[in-house]
Amino acid sequence: MEGASWGGARAEASGWREEASGWREEAAKRAREVEEARVQEWVWAAQREGKGPEAEEEAREAEVERALAYAVGLASGVQEVGAEVVLRFWVERGALTLVGYRLEGGGGRAERRVEPGAVTRVLRLVFSEYAGRHTGEVVLRLRREEAGWAVDSSANHQTSRPPEARRLPVRAGGTAAETFLALHEAGKDWLRTVRVSPGGAVRVEMAVHLEDGRLAGWELRKLQRTREGPGGSPRPLSAEVSAAVTRVLLPFSEGLGRRTLGVVLWAEHRLGEEEARGRVEAALVERAPHAPEQGWYRAMQEATLLRWREGVVEGSAWLAQRGVEESALWFAGGVVAHGAGFFATQGLKLVPRALGRSPEAAAGWLRTTVARLPTKDRHDFSQLWRKIQLEGEKALSSHEREALRGFFGRLEQLVQKPLGRVEKDEFRKLARKQYKRLHPDMEKIMDSAPVIYPVHHRRPLQHAHVFPDEDINAAENLIMLRDLVHNRVNYIWARVREARSQLRAEEVEEVARVIDKYFEKNWYHRADVSQSEAELLDVARDAALKELRRMFPGMR
Repeated sequence: MEGASWGGARAEASGWREEASGWREEAAKRAREVEEARVQEWVWAAQREGKGPEAEEEAREAEVERALAYAVGLASGVQEVGAEVVLRFWVERGALTLVGYRLEGGGGRAERRVEPGAVTRVLRLVFSEYAGRHTGEVVLRLRREEAGWAVDSSANHQTSRPPEARRLPVRAGGTAAETFLALHEAGKDWLRTVRVSPGGAVRVEMAVHLEDGRLAGWELRKLQRTREGPGGSPRPLSAEVSAAVTRVLLPFSEGLGRRTLGVVLWAEHRLGEEEARGRVEAALVERAPHAPEQGWYRAMQEATLLRWREGVVEGSAWLAQRGVEESALWFAGGVVAHGAGFFATQGLKLVPRALGRSPEAAAGWLRTTVARLPTKDRHDFSQLWRKIQLEGEKALSSHEREALRGFFGRLEQLVQKPLGRVEKDEFRKLARKQYKRLHPDMEKIMDSAPVIYPVHHRRPLQHAHVFPDEDINAAENLIMLRDLVHNRVNYIWARVREARSQLRAEEVEEVARVIDKYFEKNWYHRADVSQSEAELLDVARDAALKELRRMFPGMR
């Protein structure tokens, strides 16, 4: 009997659900805009703090000098007449991010090295022209000629923005020593596995995994013999090949986020020589066909890395000073960026599901859930997360890894427990704060009389635990109700709880749906409801109760 009544109610409500989806989508859109504005504030703060009025120009000049050093370094090892070094940079707001490298042609006679002075002057003019005055991809072609280098450049405004591209120019010069050393040592390790038969040649394909400015790992994909020699003991690659690999990879380390470089290496052995020689023929950031957009997270991560790289103050420490509540988008975005297999969430069910939603939904869930933890736990979490973001997962000790797993494990347990009185009070404060961000036009009148203008949870706080992987303070769950409206809505919920002390998630949804049906159109988000509407409110209350009595037999 109960099942039949529920089925009838669902059928009756199907048309209304479609109508209601509009305002829920609008609420979700508002939430995205609020989070986006929050991120932009942090990015601007990162750009401004600790910098004088000439800092922006200084940062652009530093970008030019770094890109120049990289380009000249990559060209310096090429001596064959007719060879071309092709570099693809993404340029935005003065930041120059290398996204592609290729060595083309060659085969001509090898000329002696040339002094870099002339090509340096030309390249400085080219980079200066684009930095700060152009947004899009810039392609540089450096052609080796008998007496030096010819430079050609072109801009492509149609190319889509690469996800690893930076928007904030960095004033720091050069490359971090730890990055150089990591790539240099790794390069030597990779190339130890490559051997070339005497007089032979090979083509090697590798995948190099980067995370921000860190080397995250590598793998040998393919080793193809392109020329056989007369036979004999295989020969190792020379140290010059390792140096060439490091030169190519270094500029790619300035990109953002997790990414994979496809690297192609060609090597040959010439009879009579001790070691094989070689060159990097291509390096390109590989694009996933349907990679999730993480623009906000990358913007926040870039802002913190900017401060860290420039030595203003440790970037993530600056962000964490605002507390876990304010930094939730950064944390949630970072977990999403690490992927579903992020080690700290393995073996859990609810946490990965909550953090697998859109960035603003994941951040909202984390923000409200973490608010239930003791201050020390929140502080410890922020410390561990800062270390991951700046140094990578591998930098964590076994004890720290267990501590981070324990943190997410506690969240998994916590969200399944009903909220206590103190927690409800805290969530109401957070809800009111969030609502005013979402509806700034309502802030003044709400502050004038908080008791008269409360924020109502469509799914009440008493039932938050039956939606453990959803944010109870999500935009679509928050409504400002005038007190005389709120009293009647609360009366309906009280009658339902008298009839059914423990509600399932689908039952909470249905009660909220019925209340929406009779109150949303005329009284949600309205501050000007007057006492003259009391009779209409009573009619709506009684109609909602009548419908709910069919779902909950025995309800009065």
